Amino acid sequence: MRPCLSGLGAAAILSGALSGVANARQDFVFSAFNQAALARHAPLPMPGPAQPVGGWRTVLDWTSEFVLQQAAGETVRLDGETLRLGLQRSWRRDDLVLGVELPVLVSGGGVLDAGIENWHDWFGLPNGGREQVPRNEYRYTYTRNGETMLDIDAGGVALGDIRLDGTVCGLAGGCARAMVQLPTGDPDRLFGGGLGASGWYERAYALGSDARWTGVFGAGLAALRADGPLEDMQQTLVPFGWLSLGYALTDALAAGVQFYWHAPLYDGSGLAALADPGGQLVFGFAYRSAGGTQWHVGFQEDPIIDASPDFVIHLSANWGSGAQ
Repeated sequence: MRPCLSGLGAAAILSGALSGVANARQDFVFSAFNQAALARHAPLPMPGPAQPVGGWRTVLDWTSEFVLQQAAGETVRLDGETLRLGLQRSWRRDDLVLGVELPVLVSGGGVLDAGIENWHDWFGLPNGGREQVPRNEYRYTYTRNGETMLDIDAGGVALGDIRLDGTVCGLAGGCARAMVQLPTGDPDRLFGGGLGASGWYERAYALGSDARWTGVFGAGLAALRADGPLEDMQQTLVPFGWLSLGYALTDALAAGVQFYWHAPLYDGSGLAALADPGGQLVFGFAYRSAGGTQWHVGFQEDPIIDASPDFVIHLSANWGSGAQ
């Protein structure tokens, strides 16, 4: 999967074709964003329903990443697996929604390497050099002009960066949203540690007279204070955007896809893993139970290679107060 896409551009094109009709079906969107270890410091927001309500949300991302690159005095290896479990609670009063997320990270060598290599072989995708190193290792290294700037060979269990968010709806059919990220993670272990904030506009859309095609688009800007082993290379302003599209197979079950794009998170490097923008393509299903709980299962690939993880299994559940 290597299409050349632009999330913001696609969102702008689709915005002009919005039906503007509120629909009874659930807006299709994945709560998925870049799970790369070198992206954890950035306050990239998590997409969500364009008209959020109070309630609970649990999001689990099982990420396997591998990058092995060398160019002009630089060498990088990003190799490991991480489980990110995010527990969110939100409260709504009129058009104002406030929320908080507590993320826990479990990282290590993992068990997915062999399965991912087979997955890539089945679909004719490159393995990016996975076959050149032992499987299921945890190793994050970066050297520049002979200087070791990053060298981590042990994972662990740790708290990530706590996030506080606010939403005001009713603006041109959508919502204005903001998020503050607190540096509660450890930047030296790539568990976050990024103090920052982001602001964005998000809106749902429906296509067709029966509104079986639905989705959400959003776009905005993140600002952060650099920290950690590569702080001198981190960008402090990062634009981002996403676009989702799903089709209602039944009133309870939908299938769809989502693309999330963001500008490069680092500067001053000739390696794609640091210098390229990030792009995550997620495809999967959404199911709404009779009790109102919303379930999502998705699989993420990296159409913009190296700056996003190879493979992510994404699971989420929303419940309580009319969950969306």
